[in-house]
Amino acid sequence: MKHEILVPRTADGAKAVTIVAWLKEVGAEVQEGEDLVEATTEKITLYIPAPADGILTEILVTAGNKARVGDVIGYVTA
Repeated sequence: MKHEILVPRTADGAKAVTIVAWLKEVGAEVQEGEDLVEATTEKITLYIPAPADGILTEILVTAGNKARVGDVIGYVTA
């Protein structure tokens, strides 16, 4: 099953984030809740966790690019 990695709402109410780094590479095993992505807004740094146990199969938004809250930035396949 394919699980979406979504940009969550932020504590500062920002509408978008900048992806700083992916903490795992495509093909890596991940566990639900494990930090996968470091992102920033103008005020905070946040970590986006894996939505499920599985393999990181796709990265849609690479480091240095912006994504809006609610956007799908990658997939984990269980």
